[in-house]
Amino acid sequence: MYLCPEPKVLELKGGYYYFTVGEEPKVTSKITPMLSQKESYRLTIDAKGVNIEGADEAGIYYAKLTLRQLLLNHRGCLPYLYIYDEPEYSYRGFMIDSCRHFFTVDEIKKMIDGASLFKFNKFHFHLSDDQGFRVEIESFPELTAVGSVRPSSDFGRGENDKTPYAHYYTKQELKEIVEYCKERFIEVIPEFDVPGHTTAVIASYPELSCTGEKIEPKTTAGIFSDILCVGNPDTIKMIYSVVDELCEIFTGKYFHIGGDEAPKKRWNVCPKCQKKLKELNLKNSEELHGWLVNEISLYLKKKGKKAICWNEAIRGGNVEKDNVTVAWWLDRTKASLEWANGGNPTIIESFTPYYVDYPYGMHSLKNVYLYNPRKIRGLTSLGASSVVGIESPVWTEFIRDFNKLTEKCFPRWLAVADTAWNGNDKKNFNKFLKTVAFFCEILREHGIIAAPESEWNILPHNRLSQTVGFLKNFLSKETVTQFLNKDE
Repeated sequence: MYLCPEPKVLELKGGYYYFTVGEEPKVTSKITPMLSQKESYRLTIDAKGVNIEGADEAGIYYAKLTLRQLLLNHRGCLPYLYIYDEPEYSYRGFMIDSCRHFFTVDEIKKMIDGASLFKFNKFHFHLSDDQGFRVEIESFPELTAVGSVRPSSDFGRGENDKTPYAHYYTKQELKEIVEYCKERFIEVIPEFDVPGHTTAVIASYPELSCTGEKIEPKTTAGIFSDILCVGNPDTIKMIYSVVDELCEIFTGKYFHIGGDEAPKKRWNVCPKCQKKLKELNLKNSEELHGWLVNEISLYLKKKGKKAICWNEAIRGGNVEKDNVTVAWWLDRTKASLEWANGGNPTIIESFTPYYVDYPYGMHSLKNVYLYNPRKIRGLTSLGASSVVGIESPVWTEFIRDFNKLTEKCFPRWLAVADTAWNGNDKKNFNKFLKTVAFFCEILREHGIIAAPESEWNILPHNRLSQTVGFLKNFLSKETVTQFLNKDE
């Protein structure tokens, strides 16, 4: 019997409940206050049929997902059994980047369907970056008129397309995605990345940069020096305006404000930024970045929302802990380690191995499955308890079509889902491989093509060739120049 994630408790009772093929089994369900853990459920199958008790509506929904998986395993019958189940993490996330390469509403819905089957409950939607601004904003129309259009696509050696690339989601399309997710108990978390990764914003409104120079959305991967001018009050007004409009669309608890890879080269010489720094009696530009995070997170708090930021945004040491959850992806400064060990909410989405846009030879299925987010070196017991969830991003600089997107994510997202729901105490990789093979066939029937089994766990001598091949594609004159010159 193949279930993913595996339930916390599963007891087979002997015997089968039979029903007519093509018809649904008899199911009764109710919410019971006896289950205090949110999203938890009990599922019993006996001669009377299927009985579900959930702590809440989400718990009932997840029980029905488990039942759906059981029905995929059995035809016309279900084994007598008892299941008690509850999630290890309250935040179980997947992230899709639609900025570098764009995916249609129907394609996004297919990815949501695939993720929801395995009990993910957060969809982090990356909607703004250097290579394109992808959401309609009525108060700043140039964000899509200009910012959604890059003149070409030059992502390493794998793509050199000299035609304009222009895409964005309308508000109505995004509301459709939000409603689609709501039916599946998934919260959609928009990311408006500031102050860095904002070339597309600056291309739309050059006056919001430190130099005021006219630029275009970027056509390559990289980390770029032009970021929003935090000393310009119009920048803050623009950020708040975009936040306002996005909050009307995305009605959940969380709002992602980015904050990663924001070189301070411009801020360090910008008169407006330096004036602001002195007015606030701050020591340096990293503290100025922290001030910006505090301002936006407080603005979101007044709207009843909680800010998420990438770990670079807390380097200044002055981010107010009550209003922010940190997304820990790669942190050589140990700032996020100190953050978590201080008892502050943290989402683990470690570059290795949770970034699934990288080849399986670099981040294998086995490594993803066995990775323990609470066993990061230096994480104390308090730090481990501060981990509220995990998330797996897929960045799309080198993913141009939907099938490649699905191959990168599946089956690795099944491994993430198992840890997110079931933790790391009951890992059995050989059994998991059989489960993955079973569900990959199911996913194929729904238009999601997983990576072939030969890719899941590359032999050591082939890992190097995959890694070299990826880097060869990634590295170009433009990207090498950008990373050599980055001010991080």
